[in-house]
Amino acid sequence: MKKKFIGINVLLVMLAMLDVSYAEVTGISDAINKAGRQRMLTQRILKSYCMIGVDVQAYQAERQLGSAIKLFDKQLQELLAYSPTRQIRTSLLKVDELWRPFKRTIMEEVNLKEAKKLLKSNEKLLQATNKVVVLLEKHSGSSEGHLVNVSGRQRMLSQRLAKLYMLRTWGVDNAALRTKMKQTKTEFNDVLSELQSAPQNTVEIKKSLDEAAVEWMLFKHGLGRGEKRLIPLIIAMTSEQLLKRMNELTGMYSALPAAVSTSMRK
Repeated sequence: MKKKFIGINVLLVMLAMLDVSYAEVTGISDAINKAGRQRMLTQRILKSYCMIGVDVQAYQAERQLGSAIKLFDKQLQELLAYSPTRQIRTSLLKVDELWRPFKRTIMEEVNLKEAKKLLKSNEKLLQATNKVVVLLEKHSGSSEGHLVNVSGRQRMLSQRLAKLYMLRTWGVDNAALRTKMKQTKTEFNDVLSELQSAPQNTVEIKKSLDEAAVEWMLFKHGLGRGEKRLIPLIIAMTSEQLLKRMNELTGMYSALPAAVSTSMRK
């Protein structure tokens, strides 16, 4: 029997009624963190859409999708209000321009035909959000800003891999998609190595990075096993754990400048 879901429009109304608030942008590191989260959400949104389509944790995926849409809207407004330069504001307005039609489509009935169409607009939205992060990192002019950017990018890569895997599960499987998966895995490996060698790492960050390395190994192993037999449920679960870990690490890196300043004052 076909499962019945709440419906994205109804879910968004329900979420809007909840007393959930997100802090406004408090500084450049926080701005990079939030802009990086926007970049991740572009991939998470389409991943959740595909999970609904292939009926993998579909109820949870629909709630994830509704929450991600609501958070993207809210953070976009926060970043626009913060915009430290005209160039950054212009780039954010471009994100808004691409986001509006993408959001309308993603909130319609889930189907494979639309998923294939969304792939192209999803890539454009990802590129636009990434440009904002790069500009904010450049504006920060600090190595800490770079660490917040690249650790935050790992969040996106975890969701990108899961998205591509769910598309394969849904029957969208071709050489281009497999190439993207291979490139994404290589990038995640390289950036994880970069983060592990960062001189700014505290004992707490090093411990969290070690845990991230183990979780990445499990996720990567699942992706490899899926070459012969697709295991979307395992991929959904391991990618979620890796996302949480990288979000935690990005928060730690985001707090580094404040921590350094505090210690210097002492």
